[in-house]
Amino acid sequence: MFIKNKETGLIWEVTHVDHIKRCKADSNYEEVAEPKKSIKETVKDEKPEQSKKKPVKK
Repeated sequence: MFIKNKETGLIWEVTHVDHIKRCKADSNYEEVAEPKKSIKETVKDEKPEQSKKKPVKK
């Protein structure tokens, strides 16, 4: 479940049952849909991993 702090605009993924109950009871928080990835995160995910080669001894 994703919870948004209305004052700061921050969105958190909350999984602990007691924490979810506390947020739902507080008018400062609201449940929101899962946020979309930012462009920065999407580009980061699309970069291929570079292989790590061990140095060759001469």
